[in-house]
Amino acid sequence: MCSAQKKALSLLLILLSVLMSGSVHSSALVSINDLENRIRHPANLLILDVRPRVSYMLGHVPGAHNVWRPAFQADENDYPYSGMRASEQKLSRLLSRLGATSTTEIILYDDQQGMDAARLWWLLKLYGHDQVSILNGGLTAWEKQKKKLNFKSPNPPKRSNYQFTGEPHPQWLAELEQVKSIQKKENAILVDVRDLNEYSGLTRKSGAHRRGRIPGSLWFEYKLTVNANGFLDREQLSRLFHTAGITPDKEIILYCQSGVRSAHTLFVLTEILGYKKIRNYDGSWIEWSWIKELPTIKGPPEKPNKPQKS
Repeated sequence: MCSAQKKALSLLLILLSVLMSGSVHSSALVSINDLENRIRHPANLLILDVRPRVSYMLGHVPGAHNVWRPAFQADENDYPYSGMRASEQKLSRLLSRLGATSTTEIILYDDQQGMDAARLWWLLKLYGHDQVSILNGGLTAWEKQKKKLNFKSPNPPKRSNYQFTGEPHPQWLAELEQVKSIQKKENAILVDVRDLNEYSGLTRKSGAHRRGRIPGSLWFEYKLTVNANGFLDREQLSRLFHTAGITPDKEIILYCQSGVRSAHTLFVLTEILGYKKIRNYDGSWIEWSWIKELPTIKGPPEKPNKPQKS
């Protein structure tokens, strides 16, 4: 092997080691140390604690304002079932009350391994707020590192007139008709990220109208992508999804109970693994189970077909 070939091979190995390194590389993820440093210079920063008010009052990241699901869900009379996304107008009013502008850096966290933070992240990106990220590990990791907690709300911010002016992401939203037609497409899959009992029809969460799952959907529980410290590294995540047959060449629609856990999986696939053809079914199982004419299925996951020997 000549010196030029050796040099090229060396560069290739370095590149592969960077791509497959154990750390999580994503501009949409903020580390504990990064947030702590950012708090020291809070200009144009909005930290949102995405938990119930009671949890927030028991201790939160300094400077964080509290928002909970009703603030970014559709109003009660907008749909005949619960859990749907808030309109762009409702989100604009929320951000106006929080004093945000289109250039505000928004950092989200919860204590549910990023589940609720990811739902709000997805909505903000869907409508077009560019600078929004999630605290890796959330409040659990913050407390684990013995960082300071506050117990009082910060002063109310000066109200703004918020408008979404960033890049919207309508390609990340799946509607009912797209879900109904996906199985007719080649190289397209529907993925259920709920727990196994929900998927199999053994349990039914409040809000759902029937037990079971959408026929033809794969099962991949969203919790597989995280541990006590936050999101798994890129190499681990890539291996998990490829083993499950959830690969970047496919068109993918994710669903759960109400589009919350599936927003978490969309975050992982788009922001950490770089998948492009992926949507979150906002109506999810609540909408599907509400429509009596739509088919459902129960039982354990089907075993994948073994590849035939050539």
